[in-house]
Amino acid sequence: MNVELHASRLAVSKSTQAYVERRIGFALGRFADVIETVIVSLEDINGPRGGVDKSCRIRVNLTGQRTPIIATVLDLEVRAAVDMAAERAGRAVARQLDRRTPRRFSERWSEPLQLAE
Repeated sequence: MNVELHASRLAVSKSTQAYVERRIGFALGRFADVIETVIVSLEDINGPRGGVDKSCRIRVNLTGQRTPIIATVLDLEVRAAVDMAAERAGRAVARQLDRRTPRRFSERWSEPLQLAE
């Protein structure tokens, strides 16, 4: 799994970069075999004016799928935005992979129901 970090109008320290990589690893690590790239974009929308303006956008490209999975979050703090976006991306990837796998009835439901007498 290749993780790329891009920042716009925001200074990203090495500790923040390590935090982002660790959070992405926690949220998406179990899907590493089907993920091609993960692109994390951090942005300070309002600049020095403040407010709820830290944006985290996570784009996940899965193997064999043309459309990427995108999770975007706005928050007051960068790390909080990364946490929520990573969680959303993990749920979205799990949901997408669940849709790709064919559904089959288990043996338990394919047999007629036996009622106890």
